[in-house]
Amino acid sequence: MFQGSVLFAISQGLVLLVLTHFGGKIETGKYVLATSVTAPIFMLFELMLRVTRATDHQYGEQFRNYLGLRATCLLLAFVTTIIVGIVFYRVEFWIIFAILIYRMGDSLSNLSFGGFQRMQASDQVGKSLTIKAIIAIFLSTFVAWISGGSAFMVAIAMASIACVWGTAWDLPKSWALNEPDLPLNLGQVRASIADYKSNFRIAKRALPLGFDAFISSLAMNMPKYFIDHYFGKAALGVFGLLSQLALAVQLLIGAVGHTGVGMLAARFQSGDRVGYWRLFNKMLASSIVVGILAIVVGTIVFPPVLGYFLGPTHNDAMLIMCLLIASCLVGAQRTAGRATQASGSYLWYMTFDIVNFVTSVICSYFLIEKYGLIGGACVLIATFGAGLLVTLLHTYGISWRADQRAMRSAETAVES
Repeated sequence: MFQGSVLFAISQGLVLLVLTHFGGKIETGKYVLATSVTAPIFMLFELMLRVTRATDHQYGEQFRNYLGLRATCLLLAFVTTIIVGIVFYRVEFWIIFAILIYRMGDSLSNLSFGGFQRMQASDQVGKSLTIKAIIAIFLSTFVAWISGGSAFMVAIAMASIACVWGTAWDLPKSWALNEPDLPLNLGQVRASIADYKSNFRIAKRALPLGFDAFISSLAMNMPKYFIDHYFGKAALGVFGLLSQLALAVQLLIGAVGHTGVGMLAARFQSGDRVGYWRLFNKMLASSIVVGILAIVVGTIVFPPVLGYFLGPTHNDAMLIMCLLIASCLVGAQRTAGRATQASGSYLWYMTFDIVNFVTSVICSYFLIEKYGLIGGACVLIATFGAGLLVTLLHTYGISWRADQRAMRSAETAVES
């Protein structure tokens, strides 16, 4: 899974890299804006069903009901994105539409990954990400070359990969693992959508995570909105490319959290608190180690490589280092938050990202107009530094201490 996440992170950065090389900063800015507009909407309507499914050891909901709920939510996300695009972004509407299709296909893969993790088959996630990343690198490069760096054509290529891969590879494999006695066909999907009671139960449980993901995505993208407003598409293109390369580190760190969250939930729900905290501490330590290595390697490698291929405007070592630090803070916070996700404390998890959102809005308002792209990177550092601090205070200050008291009480009762 880590291998697949590494390649997928590289592929997402290379898409913007080849787009910048063939089309320039403005085309890259259009692509970045489209991803930034669609991301919060899909985060809201996806309801983080991947995590909910991966940790569903207690409620016993069927995978088909998760798929039925995901299909319903995708329709809502589609309509919402179309309205937002028509009302606020008419010039970039067709690029936003292409990214919308991409996210719909990617959502099916995302749910499928939750199915793999629920059945302790995370290696399937890694295989899928690996193959899809390789296809994305070659196809996006080819399309950017023949189209002269058209953001719309590259977005169409990415949408094609996501839709074909999600429907033809990830979903059938995950369905076969989770629903071995039922065929995957339109009839089953319609029946799953019509199972309103099960879908409502899942949605009710997952809604805090969906709102949390929405708030988190807004916090992540807030600097991009301000940069586009104050400095235009070219500056957004530079910031979007560098932040994508740097923030891809969070995908590597996230692989640690995603791999362990299912096992973490199983230990919590079985009452194995010692094993639960031991595994969580290993996950958090691994995330920190990966983050430190990424900062060191990225700060050394990225500036000369980008300067060679794209010129001096992308050879900003200080900006890259700041973005790498922000990325590591994001990944560490995500891993730290797995403790609350695994325990089902979704409302607590939501409060962490509310802190992120408020910090991001305030810092963006005061820093970006004055300090430009460096200000945007500092916004992300402040945002996710505050979020990590609050998450750790809750995880160790409340959850861990509560479990320690409960275990001591149980030991005293046994001795008595």
